[in-house]
Amino acid sequence: MSDKNKPEERSAANLWALKIIGLLAIFVLLVIAFFVGRATAPTANPPAATPTGSGSPTGNAGGQKAVADFVAQTGLVPGQDFASSVTNEGGLKAMKILHDGADEPERTLGKPDAPVTLTVLSDFSCPMCTSWGNDTLPKLQKYVDDGTLKIQWHNMVIFADQYRSDIAAQASIAAMKQGKLWDFVRAAYGSAPEGEHPTYDENKVIQIAQSVGIADLGRFKSDMNAPETQSTVSQETESGHSVGVNGTPFFVLGDSTISGAYPIEYFEHSIEYQKFLATK
Repeated sequence: MSDKNKPEERSAANLWALKIIGLLAIFVLLVIAFFVGRATAPTANPPAATPTGSGSPTGNAGGQKAVADFVAQTGLVPGQDFASSVTNEGGLKAMKILHDGADEPERTLGKPDAPVTLTVLSDFSCPMCTSWGNDTLPKLQKYVDDGTLKIQWHNMVIFADQYRSDIAAQASIAAMKQGKLWDFVRAAYGSAPEGEHPTYDENKVIQIAQSVGIADLGRFKSDMNAPETQSTVSQETESGHSVGVNGTPFFVLGDSTISGAYPIEYFEHSIEYQKFLATK
């Protein structure tokens, strides 16, 4: 090969070398970005609340032993058969916000000193909320009646724009002011078509109010449309969003959380678990 071709060969070799170096540089940058992304990605901690009635926080040795004892006695699997305890500080603080926000006698079904508390975050136009309200809520009444469980109501409006569930939420507050909150909740769930998103307007919620025996419908209508009622519903919804709840139904049960309309057995086992913790 003549010497005059050598500069061209060197140029071609240099070009390939530069391409290979460029590809290696891109690969290294991708690897670095991957690991940096993993290191900085936010950890998903489920929103949760203070353990109501549990004598030992489950994050310490005593709490861990209580969980082990419950599993040994029942054979149930945490997370699979019942809701596990939340142990991280952020989750517990978030749960406390939700629990304390609904800790009012007017919102509570059951005895105020019940050892287990269930805080319900629900939207009246949510099909899964309807399913839980019609199928699971009635079966929890036995725990309310025997003094084990108290249930608190927390409006979490998701479908205001599409189905005006905010009107139903405001109506629930108006019903609460006449001591009929849970009657209204049950009737609203009962009137909702299974698997569908019910749409609300003023006439519909007044019909529900009449069906549960709310005596002063004039006051009910006035309370429902009052600015302070609208503000209450907005604050409840924002409280849920502020701790990371973006879907319904969502439940704070003792020192655990449940996201979604799980089968009744899951709720029963979780209540029994929280009752067991309350004795430790």
